[in-house]
This record gives sequence, C-alpha cells and structure tokens, in this order.
Amino acid sequence: MLEKLVALSIRSRKIVAGLLLVVLALGVVAARKLPIDALPDVSSVQVDLLTKCGGLSPVEVERTVTVPIEKALNGIPRSSSMRSVSRFGLSSVTVIFEDGTDLWWARQMILERVRQVQAELPASASIPELAPPSTGLGTIYKFVVQSNQHSPMQLRTLLDWEIGPRLRSVRGVVEVNPFGGELKQYQVDVDPQKLHARGLTLNDVIESLSAANVSVGGGYVEREGESFTISGSGLLKNEDEIGDVLVRSTKSGPSVLVKHIGEVKIGPALRYGVVTLDGHREAVSGLVMMLARANSRDVIYAVKQRMEEIKRDLPPGVTIDVLYDRADFVERTLSTVATNLVEGLVIVTIVLAVMLGTVRGALAVAIGIPASMAIALFGMHLFGVTGDLMSLGAIDFGFLVDGPIVILEGIIAGTAGRALVGKARAKAYSDVAKLVIKPVAFAVAIIMLVYVPLLTLEGVEGKMFRPMAITMACALFGALVFSVMFFPALLVLVVPPAHDHGPKWMEGLTELYARLVPLAVRYRWPVLAASFASLLGAGYAFSNAGAEFVPRIFEGDLVLALQRAPSISLEEARRLDLLAEKIVLGFPEARKALGQSGRAEMALDAVGNNNTDILVPLRPRKEWKSAQDLEGLSTLLKDKIETEVPSTFASVSQPIEDLTNQLIAGSRADVSIKIVGPDLDRLVEYSNKVGELVRGIEGTADLKIERIMGGPRIAATADRARMARYGVRVRNAFDVLAASREGVRVGEIYEDERRFDLRVFVPPSQPNAEALSELFVETDRGESIPIREVVSLEEGDGPSVVKRLDRERLIRVDVNLRGRDLVSWVSEARQKVTSGITLPTGYRIEWGGQFENFERASARLALVIPAVIAVILGMLFWMFGSLRPAFAVFLLVPFATTGGMLGLLVRGMPFSLPAAVGFIALGGVSVLNGVVIATATRRLMLEGLPVEHAVEAGAAQSVRAVLTTAAVAGLGFLPMALSSSAGSEVQRPLATVVIVGIFFSTALTLVVLPGLLAILLRGWTEPVVESDEEPEPLAAE
Repeated sequence: MLEKLVALSIRSRKIVAGLLLVVLALGVVAARKLPIDALPDVSSVQVDLLTKCGGLSPVEVERTVTVPIEKALNGIPRSSSMRSVSRFGLSSVTVIFEDGTDLWWARQMILERVRQVQAELPASASIPELAPPSTGLGTIYKFVVQSNQHSPMQLRTLLDWEIGPRLRSVRGVVEVNPFGGELKQYQVDVDPQKLHARGLTLNDVIESLSAANVSVGGGYVEREGESFTISGSGLLKNEDEIGDVLVRSTKSGPSVLVKHIGEVKIGPALRYGVVTLDGHREAVSGLVMMLARANSRDVIYAVKQRMEEIKRDLPPGVTIDVLYDRADFVERTLSTVATNLVEGLVIVTIVLAVMLGTVRGALAVAIGIPASMAIALFGMHLFGVTGDLMSLGAIDFGFLVDGPIVILEGIIAGTAGRALVGKARAKAYSDVAKLVIKPVAFAVAIIMLVYVPLLTLEGVEGKMFRPMAITMACALFGALVFSVMFFPALLVLVVPPAHDHGPKWMEGLTELYARLVPLAVRYRWPVLAASFASLLGAGYAFSNAGAEFVPRIFEGDLVLALQRAPSISLEEARRLDLLAEKIVLGFPEARKALGQSGRAEMALDAVGNNNTDILVPLRPRKEWKSAQDLEGLSTLLKDKIETEVPSTFASVSQPIEDLTNQLIAGSRADVSIKIVGPDLDRLVEYSNKVGELVRGIEGTADLKIERIMGGPRIAATADRARMARYGVRVRNAFDVLAASREGVRVGEIYEDERRFDLRVFVPPSQPNAEALSELFVETDRGESIPIREVVSLEEGDGPSVVKRLDRERLIRVDVNLRGRDLVSWVSEARQKVTSGITLPTGYRIEWGGQFENFERASARLALVIPAVIAVILGMLFWMFGSLRPAFAVFLLVPFATTGGMLGLLVRGMPFSLPAAVGFIALGGVSVLNGVVIATATRRLMLEGLPVEHAVEAGAAQSVRAVLTTAAVAGLGFLPMALSSSAGSEVQRPLATVVIVGIFFSTALTLVVLPGLLAILLRGWTEPVVESDEEPEPLAAE
C-alpha cells in the first residue's frame, strides 16, 4: 500500500505539489484561528455556590446553611468531591465534577438541587447564588480607578455603574468584580432616645419607609376610544423625601416624620474588605474574569480596546491604571515558543544542508516542517487543543523530518554518480523510496506510539500534557503523510541526482566508522557490559536527584499572601497592608503594589480580614538588583515583611499559580497537609503538632498553619422565658441588633438607571456589648424596653472559619518549598508525621497539592508504559518477522536513557513530567535509528552476507542517516535548552534530556547495536516479512 502511494506521488507530482501548496495555505488559516493562551487550563470542572447569611457566626453558618446545602448536593451525578468554607455571614460550597463534565449541565444540576433546600435555610440567609462560570485561567485583567478630585464612594459608583457594565458587554467576559472604595447607601440613622421618647419602635420606622417607597399599577380605563393606564409612583428620590416620610400621625399633636427621630444621609455600606495601593492610600479595583473555555487572546484584546474607549469618557481627573494584564504573560510565553521554533527551524535547515551536502535536498526536507505543522494545526482544531506553551513548546522539528532524511539518504546512496534524467530519474527515485518507505513509516508510527502514555494521564497532569501529546501525534502524522505523499514528488521535481555520496567530510567520517565498527562487533561483550554499567551508574546517581511535578514557571508578577490573627480589625489590616506595600516598593524589582484584605461585596473567595493578597507587578528581570532569580526575591520579600510588619506571616506565589492551586486543592500551597476530624479544638491541636514536625525539614520555605480559633464576637442569646413575659418577638429583638451595624434593608433608591440600598440603622453609643444592650426593643403591648431585658450579650472568642472536605471538618497545614524537589520533601515529611503523631479513631491526615499530581501521573505511567512497550515490541516483530532483531532494536531504549539522566544531573535538574516527555521522545528517536541499521543489515543478509559482515556493512551504510536524524533532532531542541525567557522553565528539562540523550543514544546505536545484532542474529534462519509478498528466508551466517 505504501509503495503504491509513493509511486502515485511521483507519477502525479505536479498535482501533488499543488495539493501541498493548498495544505500550507490552509495551515496559515488554521494558525490564525487557533485559540491562544500561555498555559493549558488545568482547573477542574467545578461550581461554587455562595450564600450570604446575615450576621450568623461561622459555626451557625455551618450548621444552618452549609450542612443543609452539602446534604442536598451530596451524590449529585458525576461529582467527585465537595469542599466548603463557613465564615461570618458567608457560606461557600464548591462541588468538583469529573473531567469531561459539561460545565453548564453541572451548573443546572446544582440549581435544581438548591431549589429543594431553600426552604430549610434560615430567614437571614440569602438565595444561594452561583459564582461566575470561570476557571483558574479566568482572571485576565486587573485595574484600579484613581482620582485626587473624587471620593472613594464616587469612584466605586463610577466602577459599579459605568465602567463595569461596559466591560461586561465584551464578548467572553463573564464578570467584572469590584473591590474597595465605599459602596453607596441611603441611610437613616435612628436616634434610639428620640425613638423611645415618642413611643415609637424600630419596626414602626421600618414599616413606614417600606410602605412609602412603592410603585403600583392600577390597570387601565377606556374613554372615547382610548385606553389610559393607571400607575402610581411613590418611589423615594432623595434624602429630603426620605426625611419627610410619615412614621406616625396623632390627633393631639404634630405628626412624627423620619427626620424628627433620626438623620437621613448618604453613607458607605459596612465593609468586609479593603483595597490599598502603593503604601499610601486606599483604592478602588476591578477584576475582569473570562468565561470558561473562551479564547483568552481575543477576549483580552477586546477588553483592552473597550478600556481605551472607557478612558476617553471618564470624568475629568479620573484615571485607570492597569496592574495585571495576562496578555503580557501570554505574549512573552508565545514569543518564547515562536523564537525557539524559528531558531530550531533555521538550525535544522542548516544542519540538513551541511550533513546532506545538497541545498535543494535540505530545503525539500525542510518543507516537511510547515507541511507537518499545517496538518498538526488541523488536528488541534479537531481535538479542541489550545495553542500554548505545553502544546506547541515541546515540538522538535528534527523529529518531523526524520522520515524524509532517511528517504533522501537512500536516494543519494542509490543514485550517486548515475546520469539519470526524465523517466529514468523518476523510476530510480521511486525504486529507492519504495524500498525504504515501509521501515520509515513503521519508525514514525512507533514514535507516535511512544506518546500514547501521555494521552492516558488524568486530572491536572492530563490537562497539562494531553494537549502536548495530541499536538505531537498530529505533527508526526503530518510528517508521515508528507513522507509518503508529498516528499517523493518534491524529490523528482527539485532534487537532481547526486554526483557523489555527500560532502567529503561526511564520506571521511563514514569510512572511519566503517573501519571502527568491526571492532565494536568483535568486542561486543565488553562494549555491552560497559553500556550496562553506564546505565546502572547513571540510574543510581539519578535516583538521588529528586523529582517534582512541573518546574515553576515565572509569570512576571508576584502575589504575597499575608496571614494574621483572626481577631484583627479591618482598619488594622489596612494599616499593616500600607506598611507592607511600602516595604515591597523598597525593592527595585517591584513596579507597583496592590493589597486586598478581606472579601469584596460579591465574594468570590470566602476569606476574612486576616487574609491579605498583595499583587506585585515586577520589572523585567534584566533590571533586577536585589536578587537574580524568583526564589531569591521571594525569600527576601518574605523575610523583610515578616521582620518589619507586626504579627504577619507571608508566603509568595504568582497570580495563575496561586489561583490554580486554590481551585484544584482548595489551597494555595505546593503541599497541603489536611487534618480531618469532627472536633475543631482537637484539629487545632493536631495541626500545630504537624506544623512543628515539618517546620525543620530542609526545603520548607513558607509554612502556614490555618488559624481558625480566636475570632472575637459579641454573642446574643435570646431568653425565651423573659421574651414571653414581656411579649417580645425574637425577630424584632434581633432586627434591632442587625440595625446596629449592618442596617435593615427597607428598599432601594433609584437615580436614573442606578439603584442604591435604603437601610435603617440604630447605632449604639459605643462599639461594645454594654452599649448594644441599651438599645430598645418593642413589645406586643406597644411599649419599648431595653434589649438587655430579653437578650443576653456576651463578648468572647470562637472559630473564625470552619472548613470542610466531603462533609467532614478539616484544618490545613500549607507548605511552599524552595531549594528542594517536591517528592523527596513529601517523603521525608510523611515519615516524620507518621512516626510523630498517633491519631484517634475518626481523625486522619491527607496529603494534597502539586505532588498529588506527580504521584497520580507516575502510577498511571507505570501501568501504561509496559503496555506501550509490548505494543512497540509487537510492531517491531511485525516489521522484522522475528523477535531477535526487534529485541535488539528495542534494547536501545533503556540505553538511551543514560544520556538523558546524565544531562539532568549535570544541569542540576530533578526529574519532572517535562523530563519524562523528553525520555519518551528519546526512545522514539532511538527506535528510528535502530530500525534504519537493522533494516539495512536484514537486507544484506537476504543478499547472502554472513551475519557479522552484514551487520558491519549495514551499520556503515546507515551511519549518515543515523547521524543526520540525530543531529537535527538534538540540535532542533538547542534553543529550548539555552532559553531563559518566559515559559522556558518547562522546556529546559525536556530539551536537556533529548539533546544529551541523543548524543549518548547515537553513540550507543552505532557501537552497541551492531554487537547486539551480531549476538542475536547468529544462527538465525527465521523468515522475515518484507512486504505483502511471501517472506523470504534469511540466510544464516
């Protein structure tokens, strides 16, 4: 079949050349339409459910809101796990679904379950809401709105009602989350003394304002053939109208209006978070979130265009400063990929011309690169693969031209010195191409097969490496198509017969090898023993090198996560944030510093006042002075802040890294040690013990034990007996407490299209339990009594947060590492914790974080790789017709790993999944080169040569093809190995393994394989299947 396709290609070469141009043109179109991002989106399919719970404490939120919601969502189809956070006034429940679940279906299933539980929730709980359908890569743009002429409330209003809606209208934007500033409210501050003096209650004020702020419709009337609608508009418009609302009218005295018993004003809503900028002022920020699975490049471009339009329409004195633009990281990463690919293409083309000695032939081979990539782009579209660092960054153009190189080498060797023109040249080229096309196709198919293990990966590792495997497989398929369909036609059209067997230096090298290979055959046992010894030595040395999941990628920005005592006030957090930002800006590497403490009104992250994130955009690395690398700068920042900012623990991460870790494991750390059990006090005890055990382990950089206890509160407890005696309803009493700080919402005030809450407050004289107890509450007899008569108020401590995993409570001990690989650290930490703590029944320790992905991937590969090895061995058997030559070729694969391991050791790199991909690619190249030599040996044995002579001659004939394929495959990765630009951290281990590995692999192929073939083929008389014809016997030595 393959031989017929080669003949057809040469016979219809002009048509085939035209088809090649069409493929290249379609490839350009496909490249322009390819979705682009910096990294693959590794976050799971998950749905967040947020419920505001009034003034409920964390334990009450857990008991009355979180647990009922968890119970309703438990067992939802295709769900894999569930976690929750219960804080003061907020419940957050996250359901994680199996990979491949449709996000919109998952959200619909959640909504259906939530409807069933709504009636069980307390009256103070809001309707549960779904968080925006975004992912770990959804945060694409962050900005601050600034002005010296406008108040924080004016800036926040501008963001909420002008800037935000215009950005939300951009296609692909799912939400613009405002944070900071002051949320505008119309407020009525009722004076409790005036209220009591007039015999009024808070409920009177609430009912009066609610009744005075309405619009109604009265249907319509008909008159003289026309219809007139009846409508009544009683909506309040401003502070004066609110103040004139009637509370009570009397026959004997003047009416009581709202303004008589309180102050009407515009004021800020109670804040649960604050934003600060550059260490000297508060700020108003906006976070643009992208719809899940949208094309980030297109969305960011559209957002930036819309932002330029918005800036032109801003009021005088207002400016917008962009602090985070993911397009910068995307462009830097893609620039790295594009630069490496272009440099690799140039290197491969030059190497081809030098090694082959024919510029035309080299260019014909090089055309296979864009042709293969065009077909790969079609495949990426078909399988929904995004163009990013992982999918495009692992492509080595040298792999794509291995087949054409072997074909061209065969033609050069078969036609050198022959005067061939016209049909004679076409026939000669066709004969040679048909002779080598089958082993070439088999070898390329085997290289494709070695990427199959990556396709079986699951979870985070699957999302990260499957796109790479799909892209590489599609590119190799394109290379196979080019080798069979297009390259033979190109050869006849553009490559004349060679006058000699190649460049003189290559002929000299071939002759030298021809003299040396008999020595390798003669001393095959010592050579084989030395190879085994080098493999074992490298393996032993490499076993202590450590391992990690994926090298840390430098994004260009930092996130400082600061943790403080749960009791800290928002104002104190603000003061410390400003101090921390000044320290950050003292480093010349920092360009800006934007701090966020607590949570926004639309809480996407259930955190408290004690949690602060400081976004630090960095200057280009060439301008760094304090440190030379990310780890050094992170350590300096952490140490400086923890030394100079009181009671603050700091950890350092990066924007995408931070959010992705949090979405995947519910934690921002490299390692998350989860202590699970029912009692919070015992969980605190065990978490402290775990922290002490792992604190001193080498490599521990940031260790954070979650502080959940010590949240101060004023607890109000209803005395039901006294309430019954006085005739006081529980709801009325607690409405008074709610009005003391957060206010009771009684409606909205409309300003054209804008609307703002109208709330009633009864502010206490002092912020303590004693002052609250002096507030008045209404009885059923119309009297007012101090609330202390029916409600006890006590100040105390309690949990500030309650976290749960799969319906069980837990506390985390989070650890970030620096200067040590992940796997060895976890191994040592596990050993220490297991020997140092004995947990009672009902308690357990779980280990999560990045290393989980590595362990899961390792376990999967351990199962799949042996199966793939068996399939490769089977394919080699099918091609050679016997296990002997197949086994000889296959033995090159473990020998090839020697160089890869040494390369990582020399460069001080631990084993990682990118390095594993390099080993996979290395095995494919080794098999290809082995097939070339074994096929030549087999052909010579069929011609009657003894085994050793056939092996020596076959190796000598193949040395040019082997050296050329090895050179282009290895040197094609050279730009990746030497790059230090954005994203190169992932490419360097892969390229190092391939380059150094190919050097050793080629040497072993040329030295070890002849000896192996001489050993295994001695006395072999089994048939060898060459084609669809009957197999011919292979002569014995």
